[in-house]
Amino acid sequence: MKPGKRTFFSGAHTSRRTVLRAGAAAGVIGAAGIASAGTALAAGEAAAGPRSYDAIVIGGGFAGVSAARELRARGKSTLIIEARDRVGGRAWTTTFSGQQVEFGATWIHPSQTLVWNEVQRLGIGTVTDADPDFAVFATESGGYAKQDLTFLDNQDALLRKFVEGAEQYLPRAYDPFYREDLLLDRDKLTLGDRARQLRLSTLEQNWVSATTGAYGGGFERGSLTQLAHWWALCGYNTETFHGINSIRPAGGMSGLIARMLAESGASIVYNAPVTEVSDDGTRVRVTAGGLVYDAAAVVVAVPVNVWNSIRFSSGLPAEFTRLSSQTVGVPTAKKILIQVKGDIGRPLVNGASGALLDLVLTNTTKSSLGSVLIGFSVHPTLDANNLSQVQGAVSQVLPGTQVLSVKGQDWGKDAYAKGGWTFRRPGQLLGELRAVRQPHGRLVFAGSDIATGWGGYVDGAIETGIRAAGLVAGLRAGASLSG
Repeated sequence: MKPGKRTFFSGAHTSRRTVLRAGAAAGVIGAAGIASAGTALAAGEAAAGPRSYDAIVIGGGFAGVSAARELRARGKSTLIIEARDRVGGRAWTTTFSGQQVEFGATWIHPSQTLVWNEVQRLGIGTVTDADPDFAVFATESGGYAKQDLTFLDNQDALLRKFVEGAEQYLPRAYDPFYREDLLLDRDKLTLGDRARQLRLSTLEQNWVSATTGAYGGGFERGSLTQLAHWWALCGYNTETFHGINSIRPAGGMSGLIARMLAESGASIVYNAPVTEVSDDGTRVRVTAGGLVYDAAAVVVAVPVNVWNSIRFSSGLPAEFTRLSSQTVGVPTAKKILIQVKGDIGRPLVNGASGALLDLVLTNTTKSSLGSVLIGFSVHPTLDANNLSQVQGAVSQVLPGTQVLSVKGQDWGKDAYAKGGWTFRRPGQLLGELRAVRQPHGRLVFAGSDIATGWGGYVDGAIETGIRAAGLVAGLRAGASLSG
């Protein structure tokens, strides 16, 4: 899932948008709402039905549902096993102050062709978020100041410095390995390393923190090449980079994933955390919710950070376990809905490096009580549901603003996510990414975390789900996928 930020504004300056990238998975609705879209089985009910399938998909996010739909289209009997009581994984569509809100991935864009084509094909409308009225940035004295939106030009100039040269070292956005020779040194760099290369002042780092450090879970965690990869996918263009976080499917991500699940026709069992996967070379046994299921092959479509929480009896190659230990999804990612008193306008707040709130923007629809703010944080000590602590953080950037209520999701503390939006760490692009995209025995891994396209977005999840289904469908009887 991930952060984002920006705005469209009129006048002499070109329109832009900034919105914290909220993640790579999709929105969700409860299991009861999804039941009519697929064949839903409670964990206890599954004992009475078949437990042997052509394929099992572990995880009911966009990667898992895409894989299941593709497998069913190829004539494979398919079961989705989901640990939660809902689909969507790291994303979550719910309500707050009477408004529909997303706790995970929120936006789509025409440049993300897989998800955009799904929305168009299914006849789902889109909503473009309203523009901010003003920006808030750190000052040299250590506080914050309200700025005209033209101040964002300063931030954009710094962003372009960070990714300068990406046209050469990432010339093919969907094949990030194409110029490995030019990536070798760059893939070792953190965002902090890049800031030091550029000799950015502390103030300049604060100005660009919301589009760099916050994305990566901090300047010293995130890799330069992840930021540059997104830049390449956006056509090396500032307008597109900000525009990818401005358009939402009408009805939320939950409506989209429900339609896709309905098309899949796959059976799905909820409330069944997978504890063990055993591949004997001929069949794969999956233990979930106290029951054992088996299939010819399995698609593992859960976040990378969760892989080490599942016992793979035959073991996983070192690249898999190492990547899970290192983390790909930002482990301190939090998204917070904040109800404030009255109409405070439409701020776009860019938190300084290390701030409690990295980015704050305004929900498009106001509630009867006033403005609803959307906050993003990677600060390890912020309690996303502590009204007093959130009030203090809001007061720092928007003085005089009264917080009435908060509702937050700490994705790092979620046992089935262990992190939020995708942001690779140094060395992972050229180190582990290629290895974990390859089959291991009769297992294939999927998920936005390991996309070579839009990692951290729904589009990347769909990409890997389709790819995994193709590998599984081509499996020869009695042969391992990696054999």
